[in-house]
Amino acid sequence: MKRIHLIFAMMSVLLGSCTKGFEDINTNPNTPDKITNPGLLLPNIFRLAANDNLSNSFDRGSIAADLIASAYASDFTNWTRTDASTYFCWNYYGYIRDLNEIISVSDEEGLNNYKGIALVLRSWLFQNLTDLYGPIPFREAADAKATNIDKPHYEQQDAVYAGLLDDLEEAQDLLGSSNETVIGDILYNGSLDNWKKFATGLSLRLLMRRSNKVDPTQKMTTIVANSTKYPLFISHKDQAALTYPGDRLEDEIPFYRNSNSDYATSVRISANLANYLSGMNDARIYVFALPASIDNKYHGATNGTGDFDNPANYSAPGMLWAPLQFNNDLASATAAQSIFYSYSEEQFTLAEAAERGFIPGGSAAAETYYKNGIGDQFSYYASRLPNTYTFPKAADIVPSTGYFEQSAVAYTGTTDQKLKRIYLQKWLSLYMVGYEAWSEWRRTGFPTIHAGPVSPGYVPQRCLYPADEQRLNEVNYQQAVSWLGNDDLKTKVWWAAN
Repeated sequence: MKRIHLIFAMMSVLLGSCTKGFEDINTNPNTPDKITNPGLLLPNIFRLAANDNLSNSFDRGSIAADLIASAYASDFTNWTRTDASTYFCWNYYGYIRDLNEIISVSDEEGLNNYKGIALVLRSWLFQNLTDLYGPIPFREAADAKATNIDKPHYEQQDAVYAGLLDDLEEAQDLLGSSNETVIGDILYNGSLDNWKKFATGLSLRLLMRRSNKVDPTQKMTTIVANSTKYPLFISHKDQAALTYPGDRLEDEIPFYRNSNSDYATSVRISANLANYLSGMNDARIYVFALPASIDNKYHGATNGTGDFDNPANYSAPGMLWAPLQFNNDLASATAAQSIFYSYSEEQFTLAEAAERGFIPGGSAAAETYYKNGIGDQFSYYASRLPNTYTFPKAADIVPSTGYFEQSAVAYTGTTDQKLKRIYLQKWLSLYMVGYEAWSEWRRTGFPTIHAGPVSPGYVPQRCLYPADEQRLNEVNYQQAVSWLGNDDLKTKVWWAAN
């Protein structure tokens, strides 16, 4: 039996937020410990990817999407270039390498369920990478049989997307086609049906994201017509979201014990978020934010100002995401989840697909999907509130009377007006979901996001490649830049319309 090599030294590097170049990720200088069960690798991969996803949701992704505002000047917060900003998610290649190990041994041993799971999770990692950067190392980085590729070729984003859709199709065929019991699955506890749902959701995300470039009608229609092969999520209860059990330090939300958190003074909800939620009398604001201490009301800050005039004037993010040092009694190590793909996102994607004619049903079906997505958002956040909260309670997180009939929410008007309502609700639903709200804004251009006064006058469209790629993989890096036009923050990725 071929044995998987687990590199503990490498995994310790991955615990950090950044990594070095491909040479460091893909070189295997020693193999001190060997295991034969792919399930022994899975928990750490899940945990590390989930921690990065949730951490990036808080201090980068939601700021980039103008859901969160930050006063300090670094990384994306004021839309300026720093060395740290070039490493967003590049460390995912380390996780991909371990998933390649699982795929390799699964091929040799006929472990189709493990391979299917690895393909789905790897597709999610690659999707994040290509959406952040554009062209990326893909097939050479995804070759489970390749070793010591320290200068991988880049591929253009359309090819990456096509390859990911192929991988997800293969995963659908593999999941449930062999008899091994999956262990180490801390996301779904071995539920292969839920993994198939995750694969369906990712396929829908990819198809919609590239829909301005490639017509998704045929594939989307096939998906919604075959619920056996392509099952959909039923509610937030089966969505792809990692729950933190909290029984060990490594099983707490990643910033729970962060003693250097800027939560108390430098991070607030954005004016955009506060205005939309308050304007719609939307109870989600009770979860997304805390009342400003100055008047016990909800106020958002403008992003990228360089400083807040007084942090007490604005609302901090909600207690679900608060570190222990902020409130020893109410901060929770387990309440927040790391969301990879949600039921609400899927419903809003289907709503847009129906409204644009990609799937059958037209506006009537679109309205149903749209309302499903909104309604489940309230149910989801009500379900995450700890019993220790005096306010809000689960009963407080419900649509207000007349919520769906008000002009900002009602599914009426022109096609463009209906789509903008879908885009707005989808943007709200992606609060604290990695970089997805920012990616949706780049795709749709809605809602309007304004660059802060300290910024260089624009909202970034992508991340910069790591400096190590320029130094260690120069030829292939230059090829990627030639496809993009420039390696800068203004350059749009392939699918971006905004």
